[in-house]
Amino acid sequence: MNSFENSQVKVQSGGFISTLQRVKEQINIKYFVREYEKDEVRQIIEFCNIIADVLTLPPQALIVIEKEQRQASTVQEVYQQLDERHLEIVLENFNRVPYKIKHPKTYLRSALYNSYFELESVCTNETNVRMAEND
Repeated sequence: MNSFENSQVKVQSGGFISTLQRVKEQINIKYFVREYEKDEVRQIIEFCNIIADVLTLPPQALIVIEKEQRQASTVQEVYQQLDERHLEIVLENFNRVPYKIKHPKTYLRSALYNSYFELESVCTNETNVRMAEND
């Protein structure tokens, strides 16, 4: 169990700002500040705001993820597992979208949620593409 999971009770009672700070630590915001352009860091901070917003909801609240309502507690459990690799995937995919996203917050909530389940597949696919390009 990581330190973020240990602070789950504090997330609910600690308020948005303290939750946001824990999210930034969880996803290693210093890495993004060091390795990414300012505009991308602003996007990552926006992702952190969305994660913190969800983590401060009551567990029984309902959240729309991919057009389905889910209990906040389920989404919170997933969000507590996210790290910099997940946010990198969301950032890369979001920046490749060639159309206007009508509801960015809803889109990003789903993208963040799905990134937890897609990380290994995305990494494997990227490796396969690189290998194919080198052949």
